[in-house]
Amino acid sequence: MRRSHLTIITLCSLIVLVFACQKDTPRPEARVLTLPENVYRYDSLNGQVSFDPFEGFQVNNHKATLGRVLFYETQLSINNRISCGTCHKQAYGFADNVQKSLGFMDIPTDRNSPAILNAGLQEAFFHDLREPVLDNMVLQPIAHKVEMGLEDPNYMAAKIAKIPYYEELFTNAFGDSFISRERISEALVHFIRAMISVNSKFDIGKETNFANFTEEELVGKELYFHGLPCSSCHGGNNLNGGASAAENIGLDRWYSDRGTMDIDPVSLDSMNGWFKVPSLRNIEVTGPYMHDGRFKTLEEVVEFYNSGIQHHPQLSFMLRKNTNGGFFFLGEDPQDTYMNELTNIQPLRMHMSETEKRALVAFMKTFTDENFLRDERFSDPFQ
Repeated sequence: MRRSHLTIITLCSLIVLVFACQKDTPRPEARVLTLPENVYRYDSLNGQVSFDPFEGFQVNNHKATLGRVLFYETQLSINNRISCGTCHKQAYGFADNVQKSLGFMDIPTDRNSPAILNAGLQEAFFHDLREPVLDNMVLQPIAHKVEMGLEDPNYMAAKIAKIPYYEELFTNAFGDSFISRERISEALVHFIRAMISVNSKFDIGKETNFANFTEEELVGKELYFHGLPCSSCHGGNNLNGGASAAENIGLDRWYSDRGTMDIDPVSLDSMNGWFKVPSLRNIEVTGPYMHDGRFKTLEEVVEFYNSGIQHHPQLSFMLRKNTNGGFFFLGEDPQDTYMNELTNIQPLRMHMSETEKRALVAFMKTFTDENFLRDERFSDPFQ
């Protein structure tokens, strides 16, 4: 009798769970797709720059249009609840405004959602740089068991094929209405490659010798590029050092999340705490910050670099005392210096005044591209 009662209770719990999930799952038909009569131009820039943010990639406007719809398509999740745009919001620089985003079943992701912009200027993706190919990267969150849940690659195309408005969109993009996982990937790539942010106050300042800057912003700029090692990692056209690289910035003395799964080139130990150096474009709006979203504000981030860098055997040389943005050789053999650094690491202390910290934050806010944050071409087409 007791076993029968337990069985009944279990069945009732399952029924409640099923109905709860159904209640939370939105009806796909409640979202109405609205696109402009004339396709948006994704193959041109808003603003003039001295470099090619497309990196020679030719964006197809119809493929990018399809990619935009797919980016915001909740039916690309297993229960129709979330889309790529759920965790990458335009108003927040296509990052998320929470520490950890919630997947299709409201389970938090392992890491903070990174911002999306200027993908052509990046050589690898995710906080741990595990994927070098953008075509592969765009599908991984959709197939992830926590994020969007479409683990069966064939089901991805099958779900989209049942939605009427995709027949015309795929025909415009590819010449026929055939829907495949590969075509979904290609369309998303065209949309994401078109997400170019190059029209910030900083970009305009570079063309005008920073005549548009306040005195405080100019002080911050001098600190960023000359007084402090900020630009050693966050320089270049995309403010990410000019490449996709990983560094250990001393967030912890030891990390439960190892980050990049590789070997430290100096100590030859397994890497611990190495994460991708992100672009600082639109950094004002992309918080919370760091791979785990531990810092809520830019002021907290600046104070961490000012006084909170932790001792770690694999700490970036840029953040070690007496190196300050580069290597400091004491002997004839650089390897001797490396090994000495491993055993006598002194985390850098920047000793900024309150005025300097405010100026540095003010300067980083000039990286905000308001046009990018409001550009209708990248907005949610569903109403």
